[in-house]
Amino acid sequence: MEFRVEHVLKMERLQNAKVLGGEKGLSNVIKGITIMEAPDIADWLSGGEMLLTSLYPILNYTEEEQREFVSRLADKGVSALMIKNHRFVKKIPDVIIETGEKTALPIIQIPQDIPYVDVLYPVMQELFNNQVMKLKYFKDVHDRFTTLSLMDAGLEPIITTLEELIGNPVALYDRNFVCMTPTSFHTTPVEQKERNVERVKIVETKFPYYWMTAQVTEPETKLVEQVVVPIRTVNRIKVHLVVTEAYKPIEDLDFIAIENAATALSLELVKQFAVAEVEREFINDIIDDLLAGKGQMMETVYHRANLIGWDLDRSYAVLLFHVKDEFISLSQKEMNKPISLRRLQSKTFTYLHEAIRSQFADGIMRSRSDTIILLLPVDQQEGKGKGWLNAVKDKAREIQENIRTKAKDIVVQVGIGNVAETVTDIARSYQEAEDALDLGGTLYGNESVTAYAELGLFRLLCQFPDPDALTSFIPASLSRLVESKNAIKNDLLHTLEVFLQHNQNAAKAAHDLFVHYKTVMYRLERIKEITGMDFEDSEEMLGVRVGLKILNLVKSERND
Repeated sequence: MEFRVEHVLKMERLQNAKVLGGEKGLSNVIKGITIMEAPDIADWLSGGEMLLTSLYPILNYTEEEQREFVSRLADKGVSALMIKNHRFVKKIPDVIIETGEKTALPIIQIPQDIPYVDVLYPVMQELFNNQVMKLKYFKDVHDRFTTLSLMDAGLEPIITTLEELIGNPVALYDRNFVCMTPTSFHTTPVEQKERNVERVKIVETKFPYYWMTAQVTEPETKLVEQVVVPIRTVNRIKVHLVVTEAYKPIEDLDFIAIENAATALSLELVKQFAVAEVEREFINDIIDDLLAGKGQMMETVYHRANLIGWDLDRSYAVLLFHVKDEFISLSQKEMNKPISLRRLQSKTFTYLHEAIRSQFADGIMRSRSDTIILLLPVDQQEGKGKGWLNAVKDKAREIQENIRTKAKDIVVQVGIGNVAETVTDIARSYQEAEDALDLGGTLYGNESVTAYAELGLFRLLCQFPDPDALTSFIPASLSRLVESKNAIKNDLLHTLEVFLQHNQNAAKAAHDLFVHYKTVMYRLERIKEITGMDFEDSEEMLGVRVGLKILNLVKSERND
């Protein structure tokens, strides 16, 4: 409990003291007491002192000087001015009383027969007792929070203990000001920046803090003040400890509790971060062993997976989410990668993690370079039907749309492997997802969602380690078009590809190419003249379609 001016007036020797002005300041906290010996006393004050004086040092001051003197004392944070005026000053000047009233600085007249020591000694004793009490309180509070830290109790007991100590609602918020701890107390922040900046700190603490204004609805709707303590952890992630003055103002003793709670929370967050880092490395090692298909280590992998609650007896499918900075040229990419691209991708990966977690809550994630690997548990019966795959692709497209709204220059490509019915098949599913990712980009573009199971004939292209060896499978007619010197060869190749994609529908091809129908027909005639292709021959057209995909694949590999 703080020692205040009103408590001094209740002392036995000061029963007859009179408060002449500044009654609003009777709740001022007393941090010290001194006798005013010189008129420049204000230069040597630090705030919170009670001054004893006979007014002799300012005996010859004019009214204006007296007004300025009292105002300076109030500005310095003096808790009260106690005057014993009978010896040198017969009557306390009205201007001093008026200024005290105006500045809420209590002006107290003490009886002539009371010596200064009768005020000094009791006040100093109370201040000393108060300091001893604060130290004892600090020790008790420190011991409570230290015990919680040693017990590995977590964040919630720390918050609950702080609430009990200070008698006000307490909550912990993340960097985006989303509540992290359960609380029944609802607050709505109110935008009043000037109050956040101007309100003076009550006490100095090791942790910085600031004030906010918020609206509460319990027990009644009203505006209240909040103390916000930003807490940084080793990974520089900042959380906010928020104390709401819902029931009573926050005092010095409360700040002792808040500071100890902030220390305990900081330690707990550091511990959680360290545990998460170790756990993440542990999980990554297990996933790497599964993806590598190390059969001789499977018994060890099973044991390690059991430690963290994974069920490796169920079926899994591997999904790959590959992040691409599609709209940055190679020269710009190399120039900006250390700063802008890395920062952008880091933020995108955070968004991508959150989006994947929201769609596949039971999945197991692992990050590698610019790709997120997801091990998705699959029910064996569901995995045999096409409905499962369609549902997964729909969710993948929702993830893409989510990222597109947050990072417009980043695209996400998805590859999906077949279901691995046993743990030893996970490596195969991973390889299939990689093939689907590679071929999907070549066949369907950078934002494709490609399942290996749906690649059909094109899966054969994955069996060739050297893409250049595939060129022998390109039909002779298509080779003639590729090797021709025609000025519009590239336009002819693109038209042929779109024409075949639309099952030889020239009208649809014209629509996709943004050209006139007659232009498409003209180009098809030129292709026939150069290559001798027979568009009515289904086998030849199948070979041409495969040949076009081979050309795209070889081109993509050479660019890489």
